[in-house]
Amino acid sequence: MRIVASNKPGPLLACLLVALAYGAAAGGGQAAGGRAVVTPRDDGSHVVHAPTYRAVIGADGNLHSFRVGDVEMIDDRTAISLGCFFYAGGARKLSSVSAKGSRVLQATDGTYGARYRFLSDEIKIRLSNNSTRPVSYFVVLRPDLSAVTTTDSGEAAAVPANEQWGHVRLTTESGAFLELAGGSRVWGPWLGRQVWELSEVAPGGQVEVRLRGGRGDPPKATLEQLIGVRARVTSEGGRTPQGKPVAVRVAVDNRSDRSLHGLLAVELSACRGDMVIYSTSPVELPAGQAADRVFQWNVKEPDFYTARVTAFVGERHVGAARAAGGYRTEAILPKPSRPSDFSDFWDRLLAEVGRDGPPFRMVRDRRRSRSGVEVWVVRYRSIGGKTIYGWYLLPEGEGRLPAILYLSGYGARPIEPPLGLASHGYVVLAIDVRGNRVDRVRPKPFEDYCTEGIASPETYVYREIAGHALRALHFLRARDEVDAARVAVLGVSEGGGIGLMLGALSSDVRAVLAHAPMLCDFPLSLRSAGWPYTEIARYTAQHPEQRAPVAKTLSYFDVVNFAPDVKCPVLLSVGFLDPLSLPAGVYGAYNLLPGPKEIHGLPEAGHEGGGDELWSHKLQWLARTLGARPNP
Repeated sequence: MRIVASNKPGPLLACLLVALAYGAAAGGGQAAGGRAVVTPRDDGSHVVHAPTYRAVIGADGNLHSFRVGDVEMIDDRTAISLGCFFYAGGARKLSSVSAKGSRVLQATDGTYGARYRFLSDEIKIRLSNNSTRPVSYFVVLRPDLSAVTTTDSGEAAAVPANEQWGHVRLTTESGAFLELAGGSRVWGPWLGRQVWELSEVAPGGQVEVRLRGGRGDPPKATLEQLIGVRARVTSEGGRTPQGKPVAVRVAVDNRSDRSLHGLLAVELSACRGDMVIYSTSPVELPAGQAADRVFQWNVKEPDFYTARVTAFVGERHVGAARAAGGYRTEAILPKPSRPSDFSDFWDRLLAEVGRDGPPFRMVRDRRRSRSGVEVWVVRYRSIGGKTIYGWYLLPEGEGRLPAILYLSGYGARPIEPPLGLASHGYVVLAIDVRGNRVDRVRPKPFEDYCTEGIASPETYVYREIAGHALRALHFLRARDEVDAARVAVLGVSEGGGIGLMLGALSSDVRAVLAHAPMLCDFPLSLRSAGWPYTEIARYTAQHPEQRAPVAKTLSYFDVVNFAPDVKCPVLLSVGFLDPLSLPAGVYGAYNLLPGPKEIHGLPEAGHEGGGDELWSHKLQWLARTLGARPNP
């Protein structure tokens, strides 16, 4: 057989090449001739294929994805993030999207606009602001980005960094990078993510930002990445008894190839009081070794104390850590501040809710049902004529079964059917307390409602939410397959706070299991906790005349004022590093509970709470309390 070499393609190959070129030019999903190709999709979004990146503009007009090879650079999955978006009272959707050429898209909501121009290696975005106030623009980055470099000076830092750098290159360990230009700063961590910000698009103004992707050499480790700092409270379980000092051990790992001279600075602050103590200590860091220091303080007041540790090498901040622990936690006793008509207020709501099961409809969800557990979408009529939606899960079992009302966290995020709970033999009702559909794509993927109607307890949003939850409780108890004497409430975050309220309002609640409950000690939370309490603080700062009415409203919904009436068994858990559900507030409410109770403090956890071991204990506790099987 003779092989003939030729530079010309044969007829069949030539036809194939022509067809491929035509398909790419027609939007077949490939970059044609080194140019970006924009392809509309049926859902209103657009996919962009370019030689160095692949991007997605959603139907809401925001850039949701920027991939370099198989590496995603942008994160649109966290709370309120739309990837790249304007923020004005919330993440803005620019839902009017139109093509202005083969490689240009225009998106607007009538006030804010983004004009996308897609080039072979970058996207240019012309941002416009037609409002009367300046507006910020954010890009939320994926957590696997490892380093950020300012293109002005070449200075690098580990991610997440807090720097006034507006033109940066963010790099992954594989060498894939995203360059962002035209902004103001990088900051983080926000839910563990690095954020890039354009702090201000002026009223009536326009600003251009650029996103360029590519691949380069993997980033060299920065000093911040080579120095590891850890801190922990040394007392057992992070709780220090009376007469003992609060002690924090700080460990510093030097993974570099040179010895360093460092300084540790520690700030110890109380949660409930105004005490702040500063301490410093020099530390020698031999190459490739670890060093540690123990800091001790004598404190007097029962409280939770947080140590914020900062490590320096010369003038350079190279690492930080936090540790938190309680001192005499059993003696943390907030003063209940019940309004004089507290009981009358809630009696009126109970009368409005009634005792009967509400009118409802149910539709079986065959796709989510599985062997041993049927899944239904339920909707029922609640107070104010509002329709509430939820998941109803029915496990296999004989006779009347124990049941759980499941309440999720703040923000009305989409909820999934709690199949794990149902598989343990519980009938489960999981509701969306804001009235959103649970089985469809939602018009609002996230809501921020903690100030809604806050001027009066009669109009405050949590009155309505409590009513919806009480109606859900009556729905469960009215079901033929449910043992009405064995109904528990399980809540997370906001749901945990609402669950404790139900435990006080209704003797029908057999048990309450709450993780990181919100709504505990509003005065403390407004002073010391993070979002969403900061939204209430912002509201009162903007409306100072409303401070007294707001304080009175919140007193009707403070778990501290409900706690003395919760007679059923309660199991609580809270992370000592939780910036939202402050452990000082949770322990304060816990100490006021008169009935059987148990609390699990997690010294190294934040709002995310404990892992599988803790959940295993919670399921065993529920099984003992309700008389259900602990394992499927």
